[in-house]
Amino acid sequence: MLIRLLGPVDALIDGAPRPVRGLRRKSLLAVLALRRGEIVSTDALAEIVWSPQPNAVNVNTLQRHISHLRQVLGDRDVIVPRPPGYLLQLDAQSVDVEVAEHLIKQATRAVEPARRAEHLRAALRLWRGRPLADVAGASWLDEQAQQLDQLWLQASRALIEARLALGESADLVPELERLARDHPLDEQLHANLMLALYRCGRQADSLSVFRRLRLTLREELGIDPSPALRELESAVLRQDAVLQSAPAPLPAGREVRLGDSEVLGRDGELAALRTAVTDAGPCVFIAGEAGIGKSRLAAEVVRMADEAGMTVLRGRGASAAVQFRPLNEALLSTLRRSGPPDDPQLRPYLPALARLVPEWRAHAPLERDDSLVVIAEAVLRLLINLGRRGGCLLLLEDLHDADADTLAVVDYLLDNAQGHRLLVVGTTRTTPGPAIDLVRAAKLRRAATVLELTSLDDDAVRRLAGACLGVAGDQVPEPALDRLLASADGVPLHIEELIAGLVADGVLIHEGNRWTMHGPATGPMPDSLAATLAGRVERLDPQTVAVLRIAALLGRRFPVRNAAAAAGVSEQTLLRCLRTAFEAQLIVPQDNVLWYGFRHALTAEALRTRMLPIERAALAHRAAESLEAEADSGFDGWERIAGELWVTAGEPSRAAQRLGQAGRRAVASGALSTGISLLERALAMTTTRDEVALPLGAALLDAYAGAGRIEDAYALSARFDVSATPEWQVDMHLRLAKVAEMAGHWQRGLQEVARARELLGSRLDPALDAVEAELAFGNPSADRYAKASRLAKRALRGGETAKRPEIVCSALETLGRIARLRDLAEADSLYERGLAQAESHGLAGWRIEMLYNLGADDGIRRADPDRLTAALTAAEEAGAVVTALDISLETAVVQICRGEFESADATTRAVEEIATRLRLKRTRLVALGERVMVAAHRGRLDDASVLLAAFGELGGEDEDFASAVHGFGLAIGHLLREDRAAAVAELDAAVAREARQPTSFLSFVHGPHLLLSVLSGHQGRAEATVLARSVQAQAGWNKVFILLAEAVVAMESGAMSRFLQESRAYPTARHLGLRLVAPHAMEHGWGEPISWLRTAEAYFHSSAASVARACRELLRQAGTAVPQHRQGSAVLPPQVRERGISVREFEVLNLVAAWLSNNEIGRRLFLSTRTVEKHVTSLLAKTGAANRPALIAFAEDVSGNRESG
Repeated sequence: MLIRLLGPVDALIDGAPRPVRGLRRKSLLAVLALRRGEIVSTDALAEIVWSPQPNAVNVNTLQRHISHLRQVLGDRDVIVPRPPGYLLQLDAQSVDVEVAEHLIKQATRAVEPARRAEHLRAALRLWRGRPLADVAGASWLDEQAQQLDQLWLQASRALIEARLALGESADLVPELERLARDHPLDEQLHANLMLALYRCGRQADSLSVFRRLRLTLREELGIDPSPALRELESAVLRQDAVLQSAPAPLPAGREVRLGDSEVLGRDGELAALRTAVTDAGPCVFIAGEAGIGKSRLAAEVVRMADEAGMTVLRGRGASAAVQFRPLNEALLSTLRRSGPPDDPQLRPYLPALARLVPEWRAHAPLERDDSLVVIAEAVLRLLINLGRRGGCLLLLEDLHDADADTLAVVDYLLDNAQGHRLLVVGTTRTTPGPAIDLVRAAKLRRAATVLELTSLDDDAVRRLAGACLGVAGDQVPEPALDRLLASADGVPLHIEELIAGLVADGVLIHEGNRWTMHGPATGPMPDSLAATLAGRVERLDPQTVAVLRIAALLGRRFPVRNAAAAAGVSEQTLLRCLRTAFEAQLIVPQDNVLWYGFRHALTAEALRTRMLPIERAALAHRAAESLEAEADSGFDGWERIAGELWVTAGEPSRAAQRLGQAGRRAVASGALSTGISLLERALAMTTTRDEVALPLGAALLDAYAGAGRIEDAYALSARFDVSATPEWQVDMHLRLAKVAEMAGHWQRGLQEVARARELLGSRLDPALDAVEAELAFGNPSADRYAKASRLAKRALRGGETAKRPEIVCSALETLGRIARLRDLAEADSLYERGLAQAESHGLAGWRIEMLYNLGADDGIRRADPDRLTAALTAAEEAGAVVTALDISLETAVVQICRGEFESADATTRAVEEIATRLRLKRTRLVALGERVMVAAHRGRLDDASVLLAAFGELGGEDEDFASAVHGFGLAIGHLLREDRAAAVAELDAAVAREARQPTSFLSFVHGPHLLLSVLSGHQGRAEATVLARSVQAQAGWNKVFILLAEAVVAMESGAMSRFLQESRAYPTARHLGLRLVAPHAMEHGWGEPISWLRTAEAYFHSSAASVARACRELLRQAGTAVPQHRQGSAVLPPQVRERGISVREFEVLNLVAAWLSNNEIGRRLFLSTRTVEKHVTSLLAKTGAANRPALIAFAEDVSGNRESG
């Protein structure tokens, strides 16, 4: 049986098509097939298949459709019920989509182009037209169809590349030209077209393709072609011989088979990997010496994952010179064609992922949060997304060659992969270094399983040797086996290389049907494997040896053009050398046609080891010069390779320059650990008098700040205090002031500003003014706001004069924060100016900041979240992850005010979790404080106490935010528990604290504090008037309590009317306020306390039992009826609840409003006419209506309010 989705939806039963009748049935089958092996809930089926009216389908209808599908498929056990839905119980080969995916995966694993083409053609034959062609219209299925279109495009592109490798360039040109027209922004398609045209002798047409693509990219996306494409253009211009067809693979025959035999002698390790794949996680490391068999086990885990239906991403460390190389390779292995998944939760992280996948540059704005932890979180979220269907395997090989930032991401994944269908597998050598340190630390904390490989036993050595020779183990000649047992140390790579050496030397020859020895196996032997590997190179012609020796200095992967230039060979000679080395199984081609790589890393190491120091220095100098000669068109990461070569060549100044460039590039790409390491090395090679030392120091200081290494930044500055020019010293002090501001070290920052001003003398610097304004605002001194305002205004003038919009924005933001503490409207006008500046100058980061501030003011003023939502969307689209977290927390406060506790709880929990992973202490602290508020506003003081303890452990009680946690959070919780004394104590303490240490935000504690003080007699009209005229009254939360306090003081209903109008957006404040003032109104005979108590009691009945109980007791004391909460009472409108109208009376009211007579109402409700008359009489009394028409008018008013609400 084969369910077919790659075209019209049907089933193939015993080779014959079997149609499925009806759109709904086809859609149901498609959904179940696309999620084969997963339980699909009935709700999800209804939502997808019956959209946009999922409620129109009932269970019986769904069951009938499922029954029909079982009949079509001929087996009722194919679709089985599994709560809460249904499960399609078939294997992976029973759905054409999964068959196609499997064939495409097999193609990506195949080495030979012909084999790749065979798998891809088989996959493409499964498409019978547009996928899901006859179920179009359902949004989810349309999305799946688009993804299947992308899968077809992925397979088509891969087939094109395989055919290019097979030399079919002429046949491919028409197809590539059509695809390039259909996909005008696709760089890889255009690269293939350029290559095909060039190989057909059409150099001018090839270059025309590049120019057309460059113009399109600039017009559509505002970017240039990628470095790889620009490098290809240069190669076409030079008519680089390397662009000719790649060397064909060796013909089949009795050649030595290296690296493709089955895994032998690793039964325990294979079982552990099988368990890890079955459990889909979390982490396994395979460790061992070079050549011990790590790659073979890695290949096995990929095969197991493929069979289990997991998404596989595979990357390899090749050189620490390129940041994130293993991750880049892993992501591209699966996502090069399809692009990033379309998932709203992943959207804020796409710009960070663009650091790892340059092809996603369209998702990356100029300004973004790209700290290492954000990149690590982005990778985690992407892997979780990719694993939703069948799990995800991330395989990273040769971590000992990975950069520090890749290792940091891996460490992050170890700690956060639990609970997801994500398996992380890494391989590394056991030699000392950061990678093995990471592995052993993970083992100690039980974050990973570690498989340490040991040597093969004698039987496994025999069988592996036989596999290399294509015979059984007992057919390996004994002399050859004796040499392996004596010399190979049970290491698979040693075994293979020694076998290859015997064959290459003509000692081990295949004659007839067997292998025989022709010469002594115990003859001259290398002292070590390094000598064996180097010996295989040195047997080649001198020019090939020269190219490979230069290549070894460039790294395991090397650019062939630079190797040729340094070795002094022509391009035609280079092509011959590459073919010779390829046929000797020493090198393999890479994805980029201008790059090759050593098949074994040990080969490059052996070549480097056997060079004399003076020889190594001379060759390194030539290799570095070849890189310098092409600096303008160099490949990514060339600066670091050049720097290392200059180190080897003994030229520290030139090394420092290039390593510094590499360090700055790494920092800019978010690879802080790598960047700092490079900058530190570069700076160590200089003296304070060197020209490059000062820019290196400045870059390192910024990198320390970005990594949170504040003390290191401070210490670094001392090195340049005396030696630097005054201009550089000013720049250093300015940078240090920014570091101090970021760390909250206000006094240290102001000291740095003062030192900079001493050096400047009477000259003013707007950048210095802007930074000092921020420091003054944060510094808790008596004149902080006046000083900050004066400095920010001067910075604003200076920034405008100097036409530096970033300074203008900084000054306007500081002025806005100050203005917010006296007038929200004034703050808004400043933020609007800042927004205009940011938008007109393309400052994306400042635009988001201004939107955030404007949204925060709307939230403060009237609990309106709309502009905050817009700001959050902008931050997520820009990849400003940390800013997005801050906006989410501001939004959560609005949600608390609006009584949207589920949303607020979800928001604050999510932010705390992410902030914890990203090590954002301040953000995590605020999230914890807001979680206290959420719990308190829900009346869950026990939960609030636990969260408060965690808040305190993080140092929260020392922050000015603590007054909000206690006064806006816990105080309300105590009121919801009817513990007014505890609430008053919290509010008194919060207000006193803010008097001593004014907050940098508009506090919400003063309104509730005023009301309770007025009710207790401690404050009165004068205090209410003062607060009503203050900026605190502009905060909507405070305003509703101030209106209540004014109503109590005046004892009149006018203020209550204003309160009821203003408090609609604040349900907790509204109903809590009614409960608080009702006793005073009852005692002093004003207002409608009975109605208020009924309203409050109904609101708090299910959420705050203590308040509801107090309201009922007050109603009893007033001698009025106490509400009875029967079934349906929860849906009564507020105007109905507050008048004490029962559920049955409300039913009668609705029928009265329909102009039915009492007799008709009785028949409808199965009541006697007399009972109906009693209900109508009660309704007239409770509503105050004079007659039946007035009662109908009341009912219509209630109905109108419900519809408008």
